[in-house]
Amino acid sequence: MKLSTSRRIAGLLSAAALLSALAGCGRPAPEEKTVIRILYSNNFKKVEELVESTYDDIDLQAEISPYPSEQLRRLDRGVGPDLVISPQPDSNLVQKYLLDLSDTKASTAYDGTIMNALKLEGKTYLIPLPGVYSGYVVNETLFEQAGLPLPSNNDELTAAFSELKKKGLGLGEDNTNFSIMSDYNTSVGMFYVGCMVPDFLGTVEGVKWLSDFKEKKAYFSGTWERCFSLSDSFVETGVMDPAAIARQRNSILCSQRMSKGTLAAAFGDSTLYYECVAGNRKAAEEGEAETYTYRMLPMLSSEGNQPWFLFAPSALMGINNAISEEKQDACKRILELLSTSDGQDALIEDMGAGMSCLRNYPQREDLIPTGVEEYVKSGYIYNVMFPSKTVEYLGGYVRNIMSEKCSVDDALQAIDRFYLEGTDELAYDFTVIGKINHDMLMENFNVRRCETEIGNFIADCVAEASGAPVAVVNGGGIRASFYQGVVYGGDIAVVCPYENRIIVLEMDGQTLWDMLENSVSTCTGEFPGGRFLQVSGIHYTFDSSKPAGSRLMSVTLPDGTDLDLNASFQVAVTNYMAGIESYAEGNGDGYTMLNYYDDAIPKGRVKLVKETGLLYRDAIALYFENHRENATEVGLEGRIRDLALEE
Repeated sequence: MKLSTSRRIAGLLSAAALLSALAGCGRPAPEEKTVIRILYSNNFKKVEELVESTYDDIDLQAEISPYPSEQLRRLDRGVGPDLVISPQPDSNLVQKYLLDLSDTKASTAYDGTIMNALKLEGKTYLIPLPGVYSGYVVNETLFEQAGLPLPSNNDELTAAFSELKKKGLGLGEDNTNFSIMSDYNTSVGMFYVGCMVPDFLGTVEGVKWLSDFKEKKAYFSGTWERCFSLSDSFVETGVMDPAAIARQRNSILCSQRMSKGTLAAAFGDSTLYYECVAGNRKAAEEGEAETYTYRMLPMLSSEGNQPWFLFAPSALMGINNAISEEKQDACKRILELLSTSDGQDALIEDMGAGMSCLRNYPQREDLIPTGVEEYVKSGYIYNVMFPSKTVEYLGGYVRNIMSEKCSVDDALQAIDRFYLEGTDELAYDFTVIGKINHDMLMENFNVRRCETEIGNFIADCVAEASGAPVAVVNGGGIRASFYQGVVYGGDIAVVCPYENRIIVLEMDGQTLWDMLENSVSTCTGEFPGGRFLQVSGIHYTFDSSKPAGSRLMSVTLPDGTDLDLNASFQVAVTNYMAGIESYAEGNGDGYTMLNYYDDAIPKGRVKLVKETGLLYRDAIALYFENHRENATEVGLEGRIRDLALEE
């Protein structure tokens, strides 16, 4: 017997309804997750796992960026991250960009001394991430080999480094054996704060000065000149290289050198200590170094006072006040979760080390470096909680002093002006340079992995300014994004902060090929190398899945013809790539085939055509000047292809 069409449909609908009921289809479909973004130098994988396993409606996404200035620029353009993390934020910017957290559980979960210091006009905008101890990380084994006791005051410290140098212990290619962790201005500034603690900040006089300073009744000028005496003695005895601190050459790779015994000591934090321990263990297992022991020493006195270790939160976290209420609610829940023991555990694991600022948190003794514990027990730990960005500003001006761009007096007066008046003659340059039609972004290390719009633009600027038919730009020299609209002088200084000069070299096609092969040798991994080249006047294809040294597949000219290895080319590069600072300590990014300046190694098959004297930012400014009638447009053109990304 045949069923009618209507009865068949009814039967199918009944069956569908039954299956839906059995499958639970009557429940509402899950809502789309709220995406919360973070921009910081850590990937926060454990935090991400914890958040997403606790809240099924939140998708936490972290973008890695080691450049703190980029976060501020994004906030200023209204495209900032949802959770804002900063090592030492400006109090004015905190109130401008961040949400008041005073009514949240997170605001009362941490050490009261630290939270009170963070308050602005009685309100809480930030919570502290786990912190680190700072002091001297020393290779204890080298001191033992030299027959030297560990120093107990600053005179003994300087003498010990000098004696180690005389004995050839802990020396690198730069003939120095001490450095300051100097990747960030705040790290540099922390050393000079530490120099002031035993004989000033840790005394009654210093406590009063800081209290008055917070009330804007005291000044750096006339008081802090003495903080430079110790570093002056290090420079005078030749144990520290001021050019590295001033960014006139590569920063000293403290953990790598400490691990292999080519640095005797470095001012740094407990994270550095554990990096040295782990790095030495690996180097010893691979036969690249002997086994060393390490210890942290406190900041020492010059006047017979008690030494101190420093402590400060690694960074502070708040909520972007420009985001939607839905996102704000999600962010508040994340902060509440991070303000628990589980949250602190996840943060500490992601950050490699750290001591929680959470009340009643069971601190892990294995995260307290050798040498620190006795000072924790005795209470000689100085909490560095300076207002605004004064520590960062101090570090920045130290670089200017060491590069002889300003005097100590000028630097201290500028810091006072910044803090007391909110002005600084060396602050952001608001001179209008030009305009662009759309954002050109530096994000997720794209300028170190692939073709980018900002890379194409800067390479074209260098080509036009130099007059060379081919130009290359180090991805590591591009440090921030350009955003749609007006471009200021301060923008190009942030995007291209380095002082390397553009030169034009004549080379054969084989040298050009070798240069590009070196370019793609470090473009893989979570933190790709800065040697990756953005280009103008050539196209190249590579395969990042292949071993370094055999990744380059092809190089063509703009008309599509293959590179002639025997032909001659004029190429705009930087004097940095050509060995102006030597190739020691990783300078030059391995471009030894371009060596023109360094007499310590064989010269490349290159001929100097001209030294332009121009920086990247000068080339950009000239480009805007020459094209001032039009907004700059740029796009992707297939200049660079990675076959591994096309599979």
